[in-house]
Amino acid sequence: MSDIRMLPFEVAVSATMLADIQISPDGKQVAYVTTAASVEGEARTSAIWIVDSDGGKPRRLTTSEAADGSPRWSPDGTSVAFLSDRLKSGSPQAYVIAVNGGEAVRLTNHDGPVTDLDWSPDGKQIAFTSMDGESPDEKRRKEEREDWLVVDADLKRATLWVIDVPEDPRAATGFPEPRRISPEGLHVGSLSGRAFSWAPDSKGLAAIVAPGPKADFLFSPDLATFDLDGTMNNLGNFPGLGDRPLYSPDGSTLGFIACEREMPSLFSLRTIPAGGGDSTVVLPDYKGSFTSIAWLPEGDRMLAMIEEGQQHAIRFVDIEEQSAEAAFTLPAGSAGRSGNPLSVSRDGSRVAFARANMDSLADLYVADVGGTPQKVTDLNPWIRDYDFGEMREVSWKSTDGMEIEGLLILPVGYEEGQRYPLLLHIHGGPCGAWTSQLYANWHDWGQFLAQRGYAVLMPNPRGSSGQGSDFLCAIVGCYGEPDWDDLITGVDSMIEQGIADPERLVVGGWSGGGFLTNWTITHSDRFKAAVSGAGIANWVSFQGTADVRGVFDAYLGSVVDDVEVHWRLSPIRVIGNAKTPTLILYGAADARVPPSQGYELYEGLKALGVETQLVTYPREPHTIGERKHQLDLLQRVVDWYDRQLGIERGE
Repeated sequence: MSDIRMLPFEVAVSATMLADIQISPDGKQVAYVTTAASVEGEARTSAIWIVDSDGGKPRRLTTSEAADGSPRWSPDGTSVAFLSDRLKSGSPQAYVIAVNGGEAVRLTNHDGPVTDLDWSPDGKQIAFTSMDGESPDEKRRKEEREDWLVVDADLKRATLWVIDVPEDPRAATGFPEPRRISPEGLHVGSLSGRAFSWAPDSKGLAAIVAPGPKADFLFSPDLATFDLDGTMNNLGNFPGLGDRPLYSPDGSTLGFIACEREMPSLFSLRTIPAGGGDSTVVLPDYKGSFTSIAWLPEGDRMLAMIEEGQQHAIRFVDIEEQSAEAAFTLPAGSAGRSGNPLSVSRDGSRVAFARANMDSLADLYVADVGGTPQKVTDLNPWIRDYDFGEMREVSWKSTDGMEIEGLLILPVGYEEGQRYPLLLHIHGGPCGAWTSQLYANWHDWGQFLAQRGYAVLMPNPRGSSGQGSDFLCAIVGCYGEPDWDDLITGVDSMIEQGIADPERLVVGGWSGGGFLTNWTITHSDRFKAAVSGAGIANWVSFQGTADVRGVFDAYLGSVVDDVEVHWRLSPIRVIGNAKTPTLILYGAADARVPPSQGYELYEGLKALGVETQLVTYPREPHTIGERKHQLDLLQRVVDWYDRQLGIERGE
């Protein structure tokens, strides 16, 4: 294997990632944001770039060496408003900069961070959301060490504001006076970070609102409209509403993505009259998951990005006819989810979006509707210097006959007829999915293992996105049972096809994948090694400590009323069955899956004499961001699998 061009971990964690995309109103240019795959210093940095839609050399618009992001074009295309924490790290404010160059001008002076912004369609105003800052009393108490915390008291919420944009921001003195739109005690925010949009006549806004910023609230928020005098009309509660609602061109209708029915029937396209009324599912029972939408100028159609199985499509959606057809043909690949929405020019003729495939990271693409997408950035050209395993779409029958799909990464240098070690890599969520893209980062280990001679099976079992609401809801009340059957029958299929060596099976995953890894090691002794990242071990204690109790009420019922279900589905209940050497990994500051879950698993395995190791990463939440932590994690994962399989290599 010495002739394989292996991707060093140090290179992978330094990759340039595409974070936001915004096409100009005339469709001739695209602003986009780049950031590194890991944080090298104390805080993440990012930059805004502009490139012509037909390609050419990108130019950097912001050069602050801080976190610059959320670019939003002025309606006349001459300026870009954006967020930057150049003044105080971790506390962005709103700025505006001329597209043709010059210094950026700060527009806000809030105590708390500004979290979202956008221009009014007439170009005269900017709306933004800003989190509450510390009050003078809070600052005093902190200085005097009277800093005890009363849980859920004094929540910091985001408020919706509007400012008038100076005719010439560079000549203005002082900051525009903000006008508060949302009332006290209400949080304007979403899971994606994008929470509101303007009405076409610039006289109002639609927004996602909740009692506070806790994840439980944001998974089931309300949809509301606001007049500029602050008058609010609540249109109802919509579980799964995670990204901003969008007005139709005539202002009569709001389109948004939320649950089709109850949780977790996520990622369905809905509309509702902007003045209130009944909401409609545009494409009932659609076998896919909507990830981004944009209205077209005629007002009776949208462009939508849809995850369909292991691929993404961009389709025209006819609202009245309730039909969808391809806007243009996309080569096999992934277009991402909430981080990179579709962006459409004002006349609806041109769209910008992100796309990755099995041997490339995400780049910016532009397409004329009905035309052929063109790649207009090359953010990580070094990726072509390395060898990657071939990725195939695969399917098999589960124990009850249901067809399950997924991806298989073959080892680099794969030879048909030879059996290889197999990693069963389980995705998180559970409402996520493996889609066709390059898997080589701290969270996705597929290509790193393929370069080291492993085959990697990446199933999309019941509960995954991309296959419709019924599939998403198929694990309600039984999470870990039918989906584990889907996983293990996939492993058996790889063995039957002569790809996997049944004596060299390993398993691993993060979050929901960590839970199913814990389930695997307590329900099977077939695997020689496991890596459990941020996984649930005990649903009863999890529901008392995590920030998403309401979400998993939808999967398991109320822990108060259905404690037996929670206990039945807890791997810790049958920890006595475990024999698999298990590496357990957690962010020490994880509120989503608290590290106490890892300690329960670790102590249970230790008590049985099963080889185990628990590693926690300081300061890290549910995702691992710091560069040295990512490097350590990747090396530990590879070394753990190799050692348990008796593989020695000189790297």
